[in-house]
Amino acid sequence: MSTIALQMYTLRNHMADRDELNETLSRVASIGYRNVQISIPEWLDARVLRSMLDSHGLKADSVLAPVGTIAANIDAIAETGEILGTDVARTTSIPTSLRDSADGYRKFCEQLNEEGRLLKERGLRRFFYHFHAFEFIDFDGVRGIDILLSDLDPAYVQFQPDVFWLTSAGTEPSSSLYLFSGRAEYMHVKDYAITRHTGKLEGVPRCFAPVGKGNLNWPGILKAAADIGIKRFVVEQDMCDGDPFECIQVSFNSLRAMGIEA
Repeated sequence: MSTIALQMYTLRNHMADRDELNETLSRVASIGYRNVQISIPEWLDARVLRSMLDSHGLKADSVLAPVGTIAANIDAIAETGEILGTDVARTTSIPTSLRDSADGYRKFCEQLNEEGRLLKERGLRRFFYHFHAFEFIDFDGVRGIDILLSDLDPAYVQFQPDVFWLTSAGTEPSSSLYLFSGRAEYMHVKDYAITRHTGKLEGVPRCFAPVGKGNLNWPGILKAAADIGIKRFVVEQDMCDGDPFECIQVSFNSLRAMGIEA
């Protein structure tokens, strides 16, 4: 059964110190969330974070392992995963220096495969790459995302799709999610909305919105998610128009109404 989680980046402006983070975690738990994706603040020890999460009935569903740093920090990453009680790692985007060519994407895949192998050897069974829209750039007939799909080894690297960015890339998520069949367990969710129009017709603005408050085809998305093996719907609203706590409440309620477990 699929479950709901929250990417704490959504509440990044409410995590300035230990007291504020503790209050934020309390509010997240009170909404009904039980799982979070959180990058440990520099000022906080992993053991202290684990204690704070436990006190609110929350669990970290992954540990952050930034691309290009994994070999040098493998011991610390593995230890953090053990402390947080997770065997899942997630990473950052392809470096800017590699984004401008197909060869750059291929080099990135080589690097990510090796880093995923190192993580798996240390007990982190899943290693997710979270793409955005820019990976759909076309290099004379082959897109960056196509290279990632063909060159990343499923034994070492999987994906964390995001329905907003799939839409932003010009695809229909209920169809393009099938690209990641059997290669994704977590999926980022927020809605894709159109804001009030001003200026030229070509300048129609898009915006991030809570789940259910935009134009995405959620019945189709949920069917595709079930078909490809998604186990967790991770709410992530990069920018919120209004109170972010209200936004994550709306997304949580919408997902629960759609039949997703807390």
